[in-house]
Amino acid sequence: MTALLAATFFTVKVALDRHSLQQNISYIIGRQFIRFQQLANQTRAVMRASADPNMPEYIIRPMVEDIQKAIDDIRAMSVQLEGLNNQVEANLLERLNGHDEASEKMRIELAGRLEDFLQRAERVVSTKLQERRERYSFWGPIDFAVSSDSMLMRQFSAVIESAHDRSDGSIDHARLISAGLLGLTAATLILATLILFIPLLIKLRTEHRRTLDFEIKLTHLAHTDTLTGLGNRSSFNEALNGLFGSLERTGTGFSMLLVDLDHFKATNDSFGHPAGDAVLNHVAAALQKTFRAGDFVARLGGDEFAALLPGISDAAKLEDIAGRAVAAIAAECNFEGRQISVSASVGGAVVPGYASDEVTLMRIADLALYAAKAKRNTAVIFDESSFAQRLEQNRLAAALAFAADRDEFVVYYQQKVNLQTGEHLGFEALVRWRHPQLGILPPGRFLPLMEGHLIQSMTRCIVDIVARDLRAWKTAGLHVGSIAINLPEALLVSQDGYDLIAAAVNANRLDWRDFAIEVTEDVFLNRGADQIAETISRFRKQGVSVSLDDFGTGFASLVHLRDFPFDELKIDRSFVAEIGKDIRSEQIIRAIIDLARNLGKRCVAEGIEEEGQRDFLLNAGCEIGQGYLYAKPEPAFAAVERLARRRAPRKLEAVKNIAG
Repeated sequence: MTALLAATFFTVKVALDRHSLQQNISYIIGRQFIRFQQLANQTRAVMRASADPNMPEYIIRPMVEDIQKAIDDIRAMSVQLEGLNNQVEANLLERLNGHDEASEKMRIELAGRLEDFLQRAERVVSTKLQERRERYSFWGPIDFAVSSDSMLMRQFSAVIESAHDRSDGSIDHARLISAGLLGLTAATLILATLILFIPLLIKLRTEHRRTLDFEIKLTHLAHTDTLTGLGNRSSFNEALNGLFGSLERTGTGFSMLLVDLDHFKATNDSFGHPAGDAVLNHVAAALQKTFRAGDFVARLGGDEFAALLPGISDAAKLEDIAGRAVAAIAAECNFEGRQISVSASVGGAVVPGYASDEVTLMRIADLALYAAKAKRNTAVIFDESSFAQRLEQNRLAAALAFAADRDEFVVYYQQKVNLQTGEHLGFEALVRWRHPQLGILPPGRFLPLMEGHLIQSMTRCIVDIVARDLRAWKTAGLHVGSIAINLPEALLVSQDGYDLIAAAVNANRLDWRDFAIEVTEDVFLNRGADQIAETISRFRKQGVSVSLDDFGTGFASLVHLRDFPFDELKIDRSFVAEIGKDIRSEQIIRAIIDLARNLGKRCVAEGIEEEGQRDFLLNAGCEIGQGYLYAKPEPAFAAVERLARRRAPRKLEAVKNIAG
């Protein structure tokens, strides 16, 4: 009797021990699954950040370190799982059950695929930033998700389900053996059961239920964005697969919207990451209020959101919904007593109108989003015109890569004058692109398509052209004043910008004062602002005037104005255009002029087109201006010709020969 009782007790305990081991295996597999999801999102984020030419390496470096930490964690969990599986194999009940070759094969395949994924992730982060930037296209993150997530998620689910099945099988075997042994001991074992075995069985059942509850919570966490409570990329992919499956079965169409926040990086840099998190939660709440209860809203990562709208297959209706989403996002967002400006660009597409699979749908929705981001705070639904526009932009972008080498950039000059006397004071150099087929293109057509290194190459061309023109005009005896050139942040944050102007001055025997430098308020938000300020100070020591361009449209604060070395403020044309129309713009202009005067700086107004605008600016105390009222941006000869009109015809002809 004692032997039977001991054998029964031992059998149940062996089953309980095996179940505990299997529970630990399930727990670690679950943790490994979540870590894998995080790694996939982090790797896509690095790929997307690397494709952004304006993203500095010091921001990407910590992201790469996080990815390597995730890889190490996943491999450490694999080692733990191997040890636990060995303990399970040594369990007596497992030996009685027989070797489960299918489960073992499935576990080995998962380990192999996971290691392959980790190696691909290591290759992404181990390459240099420039290699990633050149190798991975705009579609890299999306293709990465499509190729990596689906199979691994299915195998994770299969392994976890197999672990449950094996655990349930062990429990069933334990029950059968225990029942047989208990039947032999009859009434005597009833008492022993009440004292020994029932508590163990209750504990076993409780542990099993706790495991199931844990798996449910784990699945929820794996499919939910922790910040906003929306679905994450994994759940979005599942929902998208389900809608395409429904399309095949029933023919029911649907729509997709992609949402990307405007200037989100500037918000983070200006107000800090807690403010950025508040903005993301504001956007999540706005989207949930906009869409129906049956629609699926997800945060794909960073400042990217998406929505799936079952049953919406009409482009006009989708456009109306997208417009309401844009308006809801643009509503007030308050953080710690201050109002943060929020806006978003939305791109959408209808299925099956232009797409029959997930990859195509993502691409055309991204095309629409790209078109929306060109305007900001708007929604665009994909159609043939937006596709044609993107093709045209792609062709322009491809041609831009060779524009500097082919000397296709030209400089137009706009005159700056004394508002009181009309006296000529200097020029601002403005770039144009002489496209081989399209002719002269304004900067609005091509500057948004240019990456950092292309902008630097273009700026070098502009400086060389301006230096040559200055030398020719000075040789002709013309007094043209200083010529202002816009220098990008990339040239100011290093020695390159100063060296570029110095080389032009020396090569053309010019004076430093022949040049002026214009920068925008964005330099204040650059993490290299201290280096930029040092570069600007070096220019000023050489006598170069420095202007703060487009003042009032960025994020400048009084502290920035106090500490940053500059000589003049330029009032943006958007304020000047509202003179006589909007009293608020007029008040802002007066405030800027008073601020410049109190700081001991000059004030320049851009975009003057009417006499009334000039009179207002003069009365407000502004002394310098430029705009169509005085001169449009013109080629070199046209710009200086008016300066030479009072000179002798022979001298004018010499000027034409030199400038032409």
